[in-house]
Amino acid sequence: MKKIKFQEGIELERTEEGEYLLRFKLPSLNLDSEPVSSHLKQAKREVLLAVRNLLDKVIEQTEEKPKNKSKKEKETK
Repeated sequence: MKKIKFQEGIELERTEEGEYLLRFKLPSLNLDSEPVSSHLKQAKREVLLAVRNLLDKVIEQTEEKPKNKSKKEKETK
């Protein structure tokens, strides 16, 4: 199993079977420094956008599979 920790509270894990496990623990950040706080919020947003992209790819692949099966069924008939 391979684990990727993006930042504290967000972890993506790929199992030996090829599954992806996403774990969220949203911490409450009380940082005094505005640049640090702003940077961490932006980094968190980028991680969430990356996860959204992964989910979109999985959805696209899932939607393509039935189409491919129907083409194969037509060819065999």
